[in-house]
Amino acid sequence: MAELFRQFAFVSSVLAGFAFAFYGTLLVAAREHRAGAWAAFFAVAASVAFLPVTLGMTFSAVRAANQPGELSISTAAADPQIALLSMLFLSGVIFLLASFGISGWMRSRGLGIATASLSLLGALAVFVALRPFLHAVPAP
Repeated sequence: MAELFRQFAFVSSVLAGFAFAFYGTLLVAAREHRAGAWAAFFAVAASVAFLPVTLGMTFSAVRAANQPGELSISTAAADPQIALLSMLFLSGVIFLLASFGISGWMRSRGLGIATASLSLLGALAVFVALRPFLHAVPAP
């Protein structure tokens, strides 16, 4: 269980850094372009969404390593904190893909359509790929 948390924390930190670097690039490239401003906003939103996931999953890994018998996949799936972190992770991925999709509009209509289409396909693929690993609290 601790390894799952460590991997989520690592991937979140890499994606947060990438999103923030993309934000910096957009600030330079899209000085007065409205699409660039929105792309930069979504890049920052992605970075901000990944930060609590990195911290929360890191501390969850420490907790799981120190109490190995107490935490299992079934108890983690019922933990509201893990459910929140999973939704924040998915939100960060969606924000990052939205930033990619919008950024193409800064160059041309054709590139904007292409990047938006690829971002939508990517969002669908991410959801399908991550569905087994994202936890939601079951309704009572």
